[in-house]
Order: sequence, then structure tokens, then C-alpha cells
Amino acid sequence: MTVVNRLYLPLVNVKAHATIVSSSASTRLTQTFINSSNTLLRELTYCFPLYEGVSVVAFKARIGDRTIVGEVKEREKAKIDFNAAVAQGQRAALFEQSLAASDVFTTSIGNVPAGAKVDVDITYVGELKHDAEVDGTRLTIPARVLPRYGNHVVSLLPLASSLSSSTMDIVVDVTLPSQNTIQKIQSPSHPISVTLGTTSVTPNVEPALSKASATLALGSVGLDQDFILQIVAKDAGVPTAVLETHPTIPNHRALMATLVPRFVLPLEHPEIVFVIDCSGSMGLKRMELAKSALKVFLKSLPVGVKFNICSFGTRHSFLWERSMSYTQETLEEAVRHVSVMSSDFGGTEMLQPLKKTIEMRFNDMPLEIMLLTDGEIWKQDQLFNYINEQVAAATSSLRVFTLGVGSGVSHALIEGVAKAGRGFSQAVSDGEKMDGKIVRMLKGALSPHITDYTLQVKYTSTAAMDDERTLSADEEFELVERVEDYLKIGDGSGAKSRPETPKKSISLFDTSVDLDGDISMHNDATDLTGQGRYAHLPPLPPPRLLQVPSEIPPLYALNRTTVYLLMGPECSHRTPTSVVLRGTSNNGPLELEIPIQVLEEKSELVHQMAAKKAIAELEQGRGWLKYARDRFTDERLDSKYKGRFDEMVEREAVRLGVQFQVGGKWCSFVAVEKRVGDARKKKQERLQQKAKAKDKATEDVTADKTEEKNEEATQPKGDNDGELELESEGDDDWD
Repeated sequence: MTVVNRLYLPLVNVKAHATIVSSSASTRLTQTFINSSNTLLRELTYCFPLYEGVSVVAFKARIGDRTIVGEVKEREKAKIDFNAAVAQGQRAALFEQSLAASDVFTTSIGNVPAGAKVDVDITYVGELKHDAEVDGTRLTIPARVLPRYGNHVVSLLPLASSLSSSTMDIVVDVTLPSQNTIQKIQSPSHPISVTLGTTSVTPNVEPALSKASATLALGSVGLDQDFILQIVAKDAGVPTAVLETHPTIPNHRALMATLVPRFVLPLEHPEIVFVIDCSGSMGLKRMELAKSALKVFLKSLPVGVKFNICSFGTRHSFLWERSMSYTQETLEEAVRHVSVMSSDFGGTEMLQPLKKTIEMRFNDMPLEIMLLTDGEIWKQDQLFNYINEQVAAATSSLRVFTLGVGSGVSHALIEGVAKAGRGFSQAVSDGEKMDGKIVRMLKGALSPHITDYTLQVKYTSTAAMDDERTLSADEEFELVERVEDYLKIGDGSGAKSRPETPKKSISLFDTSVDLDGDISMHNDATDLTGQGRYAHLPPLPPPRLLQVPSEIPPLYALNRTTVYLLMGPECSHRTPTSVVLRGTSNNGPLELEIPIQVLEEKSELVHQMAAKKAIAELEQGRGWLKYARDRFTDERLDSKYKGRFDEMVEREAVRLGVQFQVGGKWCSFVAVEKRVGDARKKKQERLQQKAKAKDKATEDVTADKTEEKNEEATQPKGDNDGELELESEGDDDWD
């Protein structure tokens, strides 16, 4: 039989079923290929986009009559397992996030028989963006990965580019709280059919005004641009907080607090610089869209601000050497300048114009950067790191807002820049109304700089023992707890660390040692998830209460903000009743208390969204580790462990990914076909490993019981210790 080493196959069918519950969405994406050749395909690989920030929580593939289910492992371990399985002739699949862009993913399928059909099934969850144009929520399903500027080795295959002779089906079911009446569902990008009152999965239940379903069935027409759905509902912006209990990790809970702020403070008069993408990728259509947006921005500026315009591509230039005061004369000059702009600046070099903009600023005024771009670059981390550093070091306030222009915009880029710049992003597609979004963004840029938002949790406890005091069995009291207090971590190296167990002596002359053995630092075959590669790093327990984002970003009117708390088992004896958000301004203190709704059914949706957001922060140079301190010395951990801190960040991202089974930059999904006899053999190996671990634990008489429980909670979830199960074709739920 002839073997083809690598082949890119076109998609023949794509189905997307999204379920929206309140302000979150769960989407199941099924992609279908057929190996129409008469040869075995050793490996096929394809690349496609997902919306930035979503958490991929399930991955499986059916190759012919075999179904394999994915498990999250450390990235290199997942790749090793995949390559080994392919080399042994097993059917396997690997799902990886791009190292260069967090919204681009690669799927590899191994050993596809001749004539076999391949179904790849991906489930992801995420928050919905607030759409300022309609004052509602916005769901985006990206259609393709457009070519991006910069060096990158992944060959790009648009998700829908090969669907011209096949089908693309999208179904969106919406279920809101009963008090939220759906007023409108529309798509500015595609024609849809809408059913109000019921969903596609419950068509026969009693109709309710809080339910709806939208359907796109293109048939023989490919999806040539991002699919966008806008949902407008009454009272949908009311602040909410929900508490979820994990179904498999004992006593682990997650809280999600969501609000669309509605408050007004006196506007400021900063320096505003519009940085507009004039690279070749913008093209005529996007360039005209960006120019129209820029003119709306300019004509909406208030008297008293200073402003400038920077055009960029491979090179960059400014309208004026320094920003000018906003007058009728300077407005007319700026509008004339915008009218003659074109996409003739070459490639997309975004870092240098931003650097120059910051260098040229007036240091006695806040600087607001408004970036308009299609976001088609690969070197995103370098840009994020620079903006993180500049925002932290700025002696006078600095913020960056982004407007993504055109279909296929990189949401990872515009979201990442806005988060690093402590602003927010919006996106506008071809032909979409944008005046409302622009006005909202401009109001955000003119709003006062408030950077000291804090979150506190109010508890009612009925426990017999609390951290600070002893309670009677029936006593209840209210406790207000600051989340930031949990960022002081005892890493075991402080002055009060417990004494180590005496270590066994090592012989200086051991004839059984193989001095010519593998030099690999990590070659432990019993390390099932790949986390053993970080064994050389100092131990670091995660905080009992982990807030995501670790630093609450500025709040902007009508811009949705979500804050998560991952609550470890140590907090399980307390019952949270509300969360309190506080900040300060020159006009007085800001405060909002949100009561907590405890969800009756156990679930992992909130946990997985929180874990993904925590992982994304770590990947982008932020995250809780950046603010963590040694509890004994009060020294920041990034200073204490300068040489190893990057590895410690990576280890923490992998821990979160493996524990909550979400993919990321440093951990991937891998699925391998299980051969007959493998399950029995691996089960015996696991029993032997557990027996050895139990014996070792018995010897360590100084082991702390609480830490043992925490360690158990960090093990991968799932039946059979994450063993991949081989399902029969009739048992699969693919339809």
C-alpha cells in the first residue's frame, strides 16, 4: 500500500450548533472530510480560526468506523503521544493552538484509511461580546484565516474556502433568564431565519419570550465572511453573579460576575492619536471602511483635546510632528488628509508606529491611542508585551482602544491589544453600521482613568471553625474578604517552611548506573500528562481564591465586564452571598454589590471559562503570578525567581489546562486509538503506580493533609484516569 506522508484535504461539510445561555455560548463545531483516494493518508493537517478567548473543552474524531476522544496534556507530551501512535499505525488526532496567534488552531489526523470519512468534533465555550451598536450581545463564528503578515510555518486553510461544492450549516439556540424578553435577533452579515419562543432542540415546549432560534443553511454556498449574530433583550444588562460547583473536583467552586456598567463621570480632555492601518492587506474595501470610521471619530471629538493621525504599514508617518489642539481648522485639515489615504504602505508593521506614538506624547496629559486595523499579523506576543510594559511604566495615564475593520479580522489581535492597553475593542464588518460603536469608544477614551478597582466577597459561614476565630455550631456571621490577600503564596522556601524529610544517601560509586543512558532531562514514561517536565522548578501552590482577570480592568459604560473566581476546597466551608466591586474617582467612591445565585446543578462551564481566561492572561504576560508575593518575605515571585519565572508561568498554564481540561498555547488535546489489550495493560500499570505512590506517601510522615487534598484535586478529570475509550459507531452522538 502506498503511504502519503502529509496531505491537505478540503472540507466537505461544516456544522456549527451554538447554544446561548444568558451571556455565554457553547458551540459544537463538526468538520467533515472524505479521503477519496485509494491510499492510506499517514497524516493530514489543516488550520482554521476560532473566536479569540473561547475555551475549547472537548475534542474527538471519528476516522472511518473508529471514534477517538481527546485529553488535554502538556503540548510536547501530546505531540510525542500523537507521533508515536501514528508511527505504530494507530489512528490518532492532535488539536493545537498556534504559538503565534491565539485564535488560530491546527488539527492533525493520523492514519486515515482509503475512502474513509473523517468527522472532527470540537466543543468550545466563551463569553459573548457586548455590541454597542445595538446595545445587545454579539456572537461571532469566524469563517477563515486570512493570510497574515510575518514569518510563520503553518500553511493556512480557510475554514470555508473549500465549501463551494458542499454545505455549511449554522444553528444558534438562545435561552435567556425568564425575565429577559428577546426583542430582536438579527445578523448584519448573513440572511437568517428566526423562530421566537422555542429552540431547535425543544420545538414542542410551551413558547417563552426568552427563547429563540436562528438558522443559516447555505447549501451550496460557501461562508465567505464571519457569521455575526446580534441579540437584543430587555434588561439583559442587569449585573449578575452565579456560583457553580464542579462535578468531579471535590469541593471546588467557580464564581462568574457579569455587568454592563451604566454610570456617568465628567469627561476628560486627553491627547488622542488615531493609528490607522494602511497596509496592503486592508485593500480598497476595508480601507474605505476604516476611513469612514476615522471621519466619524474626528467629527465627534470635543473641543479641548489634542489629536494626531498616524498611518502605518511597512513604514509609518504622522499628520503633524506633535498633536494639535482640536479646532475647526485642524479638523478640516485632518479630514482632507484622511480622504486621500490608501492601502499602499506595504506590510503590517504595527509595533514601530505604536512606539513612536508613545515617544511623541505630551507627558502632562493622558494619552488615548485609537488603533484601526484588520489585525493581520503573526508576532502578537511581542506587541502585547510592549504595551503591557508601557502601560505599567507610564508616568501619565496611557490606554489603547482597538477597532477591528472588515470580515476575517484577527480578534486575538484586537482583543489582546485592548486588554494590554486597558481599553476595549469593537469590530465592524463590511456594510455594518458603526456610528454607535465609534461614539461608545470615544466616550470610553474620554472617561477618567480609574485603575484601583477591587473585588471583595461577602460570606455567611456556619462552620464550626474559621481561619480567625472559633464559632458555635449554629452561629452565622458575615465576613468580607479581599481577593488580593490570596496572592501571598507560601512556596516552601520561606523562613517558616516546614523541615524537610531526611533524604536517602546516594552512593558515589554505583555499578548499576548507566552512564551512557539518555541525557534527556525528562524521560519518565509514567508521566501521563507531561507535567513532570517542570519537576525541577520550586513548588508553588495555587492561591485558594484565584481572581481572573488578576487585575480588574477599567470599567466603561455599556461595555460588558466579567470577573471570575476559582475557589479551592479550602473555601468550601464558607457560603458566599455577594460580591462587592469598589473603585475610587476624583468625584467620589464607586461601589456595586451583586448578590450571588447558587446554581443547583453541578457543572464545569464557569470553571472552564475562568481557567481559559487565566491561561490567556499568563500567555499574554499578565496573570496572577505576576502579582504574587512570598508570604514570608513579601518579595515578588517574578523578582525572586528571575531565571525560572517564565517556566513557572508555563507550568501554571499547563496545570490549569490539565486540571480543567481546556486547551491553550502550552497544552493540547491528543486522541489515540486504543488497541485490544491496551486497556488491561495500562490499567495494571496505573495500579502499580498508585501502589508505589501510596507507599511513598506513607513514608512521608510530615506530609500536610491539606496539601494532599489539593494535589488530588489537580489530577485530570474523567473516567479511567483520562483513558481514551474506543466507541462503536452506533454509540456516537454526531447528528
